[in-house]
Amino acid sequence: MTPISYLLFTLDDAHYGLAAETVQEMFLLPALTSVPESGPEVAGLLNLRGQLLPVINLRVCLGYTRQPNTPSQAVIVVQCGEQQVGLVVDQIQNVEAIAPSSITPTLETPYFGQAEQPLTTGFARWGDTILTLIDPAALGQGSPSLAASSPVLADQSNPFMAQFGLADRQVLQARAAGLTQVIADESTSDLAALAVVGLEGERFALGLETVHEFTEVPQITPIPCCPVHIVGNINLRGEILTLVDVRHFLNLQPAGPLKPKKAVVMRLGALVAGVVIDDVFDVIYLQAAEIAATPTAVYSSDNPYLRGFAQQGNSMLTLLDLPKLLTQGDLVVNQLD
Repeated sequence: MTPISYLLFTLDDAHYGLAAETVQEMFLLPALTSVPESGPEVAGLLNLRGQLLPVINLRVCLGYTRQPNTPSQAVIVVQCGEQQVGLVVDQIQNVEAIAPSSITPTLETPYFGQAEQPLTTGFARWGDTILTLIDPAALGQGSPSLAASSPVLADQSNPFMAQFGLADRQVLQARAAGLTQVIADESTSDLAALAVVGLEGERFALGLETVHEFTEVPQITPIPCCPVHIVGNINLRGEILTLVDVRHFLNLQPAGPLKPKKAVVMRLGALVAGVVIDDVFDVIYLQAAEIAATPTAVYSSDNPYLRGFAQQGNSMLTLLDLPKLLTQGDLVVNQLD
C-alpha cells in the first residue's frame, strides 16, 4: 500500500503525527487573545490574515496537565472539515512517509481509543520511536465555535499574554503582527517555504523542499584524515550521518571553537548529510517577488551558494543554496561514502 505522509511534532518528550494533507501552514507561537469563559484547552484567538483562528492547547485536549506556554513553541494550522484550527505544539520535526503496515489503529487494541470522542487514530513505528497519530476530524468536532464578530474580546484581560515577561511579549506581538498581513496575490503557487536558521549571529533561509529534519547533535565521532569542514559522524536513530561545517564557505568568521548543538539534516537523493547550525527560528513563506539579488556589500557577488536575500521584520535573511553547497565545489560530502 502507498505510504502516507505525516507531519511529526513533539509535546514534552512524546512524538506525534498529523496527516500532512490536513496541514495548512506552521509558524512560531504568536501573541493570542484569550477567549472569555473558555476552557483550558483554548489557548486563544489569532487574527490570521483577516480570519479569526481558534488556537487550542493540544496537550490539554489529550488529557495532560496544562503547562505554561513558551515562545519556542509552534502552531500547526490544520483543516478540520469546514474550519481551520491552530494546535500549539512544542517542536515541529519533519514530514515522514509512513507505510500503512507500520500503523496500528486504536480500534484494534483493547486498551486505547475508548474515549467518547478520541483524538487519536492509532500508533505508528518510526525507527525506534512510537508515534501517536492525531485525528484532525475529531479536533474539528471538539474545537470551540467562535463568532467572527466578538467586539468584547479587545477589552478583556489577556491571561495568555500575562504568562510571559515583557521581552517575550514583544516577540510574540511582532509575530502576530506579521500574521495579520493579507497576501495581495491569493495564489500560493509561487510561495517559497523557508526555514530560518542562525549561524554565527546571522540569519539564513533554507528551502524546505530538501530539509529532512532538524536535530540535536548527539556525541560526535571524529573521522581521521578529513578536511577541516568535516566535523565527524553522528548516530541519528541508527543511521550514521556525516556532519559538516559550512562557515568557511559563507565567509563567516567563527566567534570561537565550534561546539555543535543543532544540525539541519539534508537528503539529496542518495546523499544524506547534516549541516551544523546555531539555532532554528521560524518557518516562513515568501513570494518570489520578495526575494532580491544578494547585495555585494554583504557578500561577494560570485558566491554560488547564495540565492538572494529577503527582509523579515527588521532582519535581513540570506537565502542559502545548501544542495549546491553539499554537492558542488570544494565541500564534497559524497566522497566520504
